[in-house]
Amino acid sequence: MNTPTILLLGGYGAVGRVVARLLLHETEADIIIAGRSKEKADALTAQLQAEFQGRVRAAFADAAKPETLKPILQDVQLLMVLSTTPEYSLDVAKEALAAGCDYLDILVSESSFQNLQSIASEISQSGRTFIAQAGFHPGLPAPFIRLAAPYLDEYQSAVVAMTMNARFERGEQAHEIIDMIADFNAEVFQDGTWSKASYNAYRKIDMGIPFGVVPMYPMAMSEIRPEQERYQLQEAAVYVSGFNRFVDYVVMPLIWMTQKLHRGFMRKVLCRLFAWGVNQFASPYQGVVFLVDAMGLKDGYERHVRIKATHDDAYFFTAMPIVACVHQYLRGGLPKGLWRMGTGIHEDTLIADLRAMGALVSVSVENKDTVSPMRELESLPI
Repeated sequence: MNTPTILLLGGYGAVGRVVARLLLHETEADIIIAGRSKEKADALTAQLQAEFQGRVRAAFADAAKPETLKPILQDVQLLMVLSTTPEYSLDVAKEALAAGCDYLDILVSESSFQNLQSIASEISQSGRTFIAQAGFHPGLPAPFIRLAAPYLDEYQSAVVAMTMNARFERGEQAHEIIDMIADFNAEVFQDGTWSKASYNAYRKIDMGIPFGVVPMYPMAMSEIRPEQERYQLQEAAVYVSGFNRFVDYVVMPLIWMTQKLHRGFMRKVLCRLFAWGVNQFASPYQGVVFLVDAMGLKDGYERHVRIKATHDDAYFFTAMPIVACVHQYLRGGLPKGLWRMGTGIHEDTLIADLRAMGALVSVSVENKDTVSPMRELESLPI
């Protein structure tokens, strides 16, 4: 079998660097580090070549000028978009389709997925695999909801929550976050219907050590809608923590006001201010806690299932699900056509790969027929 070649567009960024190293560790693929700065691509390539000789090379490519991808896509099997440039995602995806290679992006915005849907029929007809919204938010909510199902006879409620502390290297990394704040669109499923939730509709969730009880805010996450239908859940929602008081109560309202007046106004300034506020006032603890609290019935009794994944590096935790998805892709276990990572990935294999790469994943259950405290399960079916 020929060794696959994977192109990492934006491969020298904060997430891209981790993805590049993990791909080289975890797969047999050769990789191309590409981006607007050939100098940065060359520098990372030189570092990786010292450890993975002959498997890495650098190239120039600009997402804003998708025609620059043509010369380097000829022998590429998978194009991975690791840059935060949702406005160019459709043009980049069209170049991948024209070159006959598969596609994966880590873009968070729902609009980027909707843009790809305009070429969904061409993707299916070509027999290509296009994976959108890879990572952990989106990416993990849907499979974590599915992971809780075997512990319940009747699945009633699934609440996903995530909190993290991380530093921004550059203001540009907040590009998509600014757009998400400007387009704030939270929704929860309760009382038999999906309804919009305001920013004030927060709930406090115990995220465990070291975060403790954290105020969590609802957010829209389209990938969980099929899971609500699959299990006929009475409640389904995704919650995320805020950043810190300065960002939550000063920067974010400023973003809402300026973007409501004029979309894109002061974007670069707001990105820098957002990144500065996160870095300046962040907790000294760095890391991620991601969990699902599932409720339902087992043997006629109420049961609470909590599945939790943690890691002390937010960028590493973001990269691991991406690489786990590529694992499944390279094994030929993923469907053709356009789909979100969270809806198409196999959850059991995902968890095994996350654990192998260093994530701590635990499952705990509490049966309401006893007064015993929640207990950790040692033997897991996942």
